[in-house]
Amino acid sequence: MYWLQFRGPNASGIAPQNADPPIYFSADANLLWKTEILPGYSSPCIVNDRIFLTGYNKEDSLFYTFAINRKSGEIVWADSVKADALIELHSVNSYANPTIVSDGKKIYSAFSEYGMVAYDLEGNRAWEYRHKPIGWYFGGSCSPIIYDSTIVLIVNPDEDCRIVGLDPESGDSVWNIRAEKQDVWYSFAIRATPVIRNDLMILHFSSCLVAYDMVKREPVWWMHFPSSGIATPVIDDDNIYVNAWVQMGEKSVNGLKYSFEEFLGFYDINQNRKLEQSEIPDSMMMFQRPESPELPRTSRRMNDDVWFEWFEENLDMAFDGEEWEAMLEFLAPYMEDHGMLALPLNGKGERPSTDILWKITDDTPEVPSPLLVGDYVLFVKSGGIVTVINRNTGEIVKHGRIGAPGAYLSYPMLAGNRIYTCSYNGTVSVLSGDDFSTLATNKLKEKIGASPVAVDDVLYIRTDKHLYAFRNQ
Repeated sequence: MYWLQFRGPNASGIAPQNADPPIYFSADANLLWKTEILPGYSSPCIVNDRIFLTGYNKEDSLFYTFAINRKSGEIVWADSVKADALIELHSVNSYANPTIVSDGKKIYSAFSEYGMVAYDLEGNRAWEYRHKPIGWYFGGSCSPIIYDSTIVLIVNPDEDCRIVGLDPESGDSVWNIRAEKQDVWYSFAIRATPVIRNDLMILHFSSCLVAYDMVKREPVWWMHFPSSGIATPVIDDDNIYVNAWVQMGEKSVNGLKYSFEEFLGFYDINQNRKLEQSEIPDSMMMFQRPESPELPRTSRRMNDDVWFEWFEENLDMAFDGEEWEAMLEFLAPYMEDHGMLALPLNGKGERPSTDILWKITDDTPEVPSPLLVGDYVLFVKSGGIVTVINRNTGEIVKHGRIGAPGAYLSYPMLAGNRIYTCSYNGTVSVLSGDDFSTLATNKLKEKIGASPVAVDDVLYIRTDKHLYAFRNQ
């Protein structure tokens, strides 16, 4: 009866075997209860008869932790803390991203702009662990986990990037792994939740995947590849599966497909062999997210002021061939093919790309992690595009749309041999775990960024306005 961390056991997104949530539901059908809740993207953490969530109230600038009765939806207790200062976040982001983790005795609530607060199950504050705010426009999203009775917290500020092990009784730091710029895994952006197999902790960083020996607290192996380090990996006994996404890593959405000479042929109206800002049409995109039109900053025009400020060195508001080549050289690491990939858990030192078992480069999700369904790996990207891969061979067995367009921030979940996926615009699609066909399309008409949770016969979905509990009536 526990769902103790982000995505459940080891961040797998797989509900207990006895889970049997409804297939069809709405604000009026199979609704057990709904409770108004503050905005946030943290998913439910469930301990016994209570659900624990975080939220942010922009009216009083407070970070909240809530305990909710599972049967009634009543808020049992709430507590709040306030950061010293906050920076403006991307409009789609939240100050309440990390999911609470629990050891069954306490809950541990993390806020990237504050630190961690520990409570007993009745809401009594046990301790706090403060750290510097991440202070980053895109915010922090990695959730804490528990390893060997120790709370593992990712601390993200660029100048103080580290992984901390906290004593659950006192909140004292019992170990501290710091990132230095010469380290193989140094990154200012750690956004994915760690996963663990035995004593090996897998960390998905920007442009790097690292396996850490948690007994010795040192890296065992690492691999570099194009990635923004957003999505949490999933693992089985032998392999790890991770979607490595970068903004310009898919040729279908990359505007830099042509040579400078070809661009001159398209746009050099005055024939001066320069690409002037005024000559490039607004329709020419450097990159785009065509499946997420409802989200801001989903694309960047090639005539955008930012590109000319960054790369156009002589300030004449025009690219010549030399400046263009310098820009391409800078962007080259961000234009390598990204993809969903599989590689063995075992390795040593810096691993070559030949260790990758398979890699699927098309329709890679930006945010949602993959989901293991029997012998298959399933992932869903914005646009409601689902890809299913035989995880033993890397063969694509299904690829197509599920009829629920829009952006996808929520991670898929497997429960009762059914797959639950939530679009940002509030559509929850239920797919068969056998043939991956769409069984139902349920519209809640509220934005969904958090991931669904199923315990017993109840499905919990957090929107930007409510926490819903659905059960077959």
